[in-house]
Amino acid sequence: MEGKISVIVLAHGDEKELIRCVDRILNQNYKDYELIVVSTYKNLELEEKANNNDLMTLYVRDVDKLEELRAYALNKADGDRVLFVEPNDFLIDEQSITTLNEVYTQKNADLLLNSFMTLRDGKFYFIVGEDEHILRDVFLFQQIEKVEFRKLGGALIKKNLLDEMDADDLVKSDQVLLNRLSWKAKNIIFSYQNKYVYDQVVGSKLPELDSGKESELYFSDTFKIVKQNKKNGYVNKIPEKISVAFCIDENLVEKIGTLIYSISENTSSFVNAYITYDNLSEKSLARLAMLNKIIPTVDIRLLKVPEDQQERLSKISLKNTWLPITTYYRYVLADVLKDVDRIIYLDVDTLVLGDLTELWKIDLEGNFFGIARDPLIAGYATLAQEFVDKKNMYANAGVLLIDLKLFREHNMGNKLIDFTVNTVDYCRYGDQDVLNYYFIGAYKTLNSEWNCGIKLIDDIAKEDVKIVHFYGPGKPWGNSIFALYLIYANGKVLDMEHKYKLYQYKLLQLSDDLDDKVTIIVKLDSFEYSRTLDSALLQKYQDIEVKVIDTSHDNRIKRKVRKLQLYYPNLKYYESEGNGGVSRIINFIIKKAKEYIYFVESPYALESNTIYDLIKVSIEHQADIISAKNNIFKLSEEQYYYYATRDDLVKDISEKDNLDSLNGCLVKKELFDKVGTLDFENNKSSIVTVLEKADKAMIKNSDYLVKVVN
Repeated sequence: MEGKISVIVLAHGDEKELIRCVDRILNQNYKDYELIVVSTYKNLELEEKANNNDLMTLYVRDVDKLEELRAYALNKADGDRVLFVEPNDFLIDEQSITTLNEVYTQKNADLLLNSFMTLRDGKFYFIVGEDEHILRDVFLFQQIEKVEFRKLGGALIKKNLLDEMDADDLVKSDQVLLNRLSWKAKNIIFSYQNKYVYDQVVGSKLPELDSGKESELYFSDTFKIVKQNKKNGYVNKIPEKISVAFCIDENLVEKIGTLIYSISENTSSFVNAYITYDNLSEKSLARLAMLNKIIPTVDIRLLKVPEDQQERLSKISLKNTWLPITTYYRYVLADVLKDVDRIIYLDVDTLVLGDLTELWKIDLEGNFFGIARDPLIAGYATLAQEFVDKKNMYANAGVLLIDLKLFREHNMGNKLIDFTVNTVDYCRYGDQDVLNYYFIGAYKTLNSEWNCGIKLIDDIAKEDVKIVHFYGPGKPWGNSIFALYLIYANGKVLDMEHKYKLYQYKLLQLSDDLDDKVTIIVKLDSFEYSRTLDSALLQKYQDIEVKVIDTSHDNRIKRKVRKLQLYYPNLKYYESEGNGGVSRIINFIIKKAKEYIYFVESPYALESNTIYDLIKVSIEHQADIISAKNNIFKLSEEQYYYYATRDDLVKDISEKDNLDSLNGCLVKKELFDKVGTLDFENNKSSIVTVLEKADKAMIKNSDYLVKVVN
């Protein structure tokens, strides 16, 4: 399709190759174009060319900013589309405009950008590729990654698109204007025709990304909405009753109770708790109904995500992420909760330690939501995450105070789904990245005390933490030895883990859904390996009691146990009394023990699912003794070393003499009742005696017991 093209060249300084640029344009074979040159200074050679060529018009304007020249030139242009050429750059041949226009027409573009051909050292450098359609949602990602998206030179733009721009945007930098154009463009094309040449020797330096706090680049126009809200005095009325939302699937049902209980324990008013889900089993629904009965100050309401929203959410690809689709349910809270105008959203791996009433009453000041920062890991963040962090802050989406009314008014649920579908490949952290990108300049920053993750724990006094967030690989319901010794090397973080267990224990006491109880006997001979005790306390299996036998004669162990007893009422301490003391203590503990007894001693530690899995094996195989394989974890190397191949198979070892200690064994209490008093100073003797009385002994070929060495 032919149509008039206005070619614009702006001269604002010492453009050494301006005449070359103009000559190349005037040499084009395209039939219908005009050349508009706007300069801040007079140039006799340019004046002569303009006087002798009907295609060229020269304007001289005394202005300070290049962008003002651009606005003036656009006002003079009467083409259907506009092509910008920078004065030291040039078009490679006489076919350049024709070729670019053919791509523009064939692709039905209204914004065409080009891969630059670069001239340096007397040579042309370029890349090849297929012309591609650029989604408007990914345009800023392209600006972050590619210089061609930051410069108007080489851009062929529909004139009507420019006419729709706000006057303020027309005098912004190239990057900002292109960014704004991308919001209105219906079809953005990036071409690899290599018709536009950037002269690296005499040309202006290619623009660095406009980043930092003053950057006017945005992924969406939500910042404009908030700016208008503040101008209009918009107020989100704060309801008297607090509403909290969670988004869960089957895997999180058994974890959410502790969080809800922590809300009830620390919040001074009644709370409506909305649990959004898709498919939950009857057992899970019954479990949630039970929570509603035993936690009277929190009214739990179940909300199944409607099918139409599920269908839209299902378009989000989960191919390259570990995140479940439920993490995106927070997008549609405003649509699911049509009568709720404000809500606190919490990830299930949080624990509330402060009064949510304080968070609830925070004025959002016209913003879409309140959110707290998340310090990025140096060297690991993506370019887009770094861009957000430099511009304002990178935030953690695990705790949100949301203006649902504002979300509904601007159809944010659907917009966020569409944005996520289009940008999922750029969003390493899924919805968290999406919220960071889409709402730059449109959220209120909350104090980190309302979302204190493990990377922030040293920045906040322990007593000031209102919500602790166990994000990352370590969770209070399941930790590896790696997490226990390295991620949770910080004592404050580990202290929060134990605090979580206290709330878990208190909730357990309110519930009738008790499991078989386990007594864990922990023998410590060195404070250096006192994490053996932590690993026993932080078991996924909840209904345990832990008995510590201290043979170290190191008062630090006693002090640690005394501190931990604040969180674990079933934790008891015994100090060895010399020869035979350990054996007497163990026999005493066994007499009062629960249904199962588990033995562990330093420097060994337990994976968090040890007791949980061994109990299942015992029940399934009706075994009296269950043991497991073990491995070595070298702290200095942060590396596991395995003794043998692990296949998770369960083997009967009743007739084999391949256990030389009770360390790492789960034993039924009734078996010790048959045996009577044992000499636990002699490991071999005690295990032989126990095995003789056992009807069945099993070993699971999995690494639950880990020897930790430096």
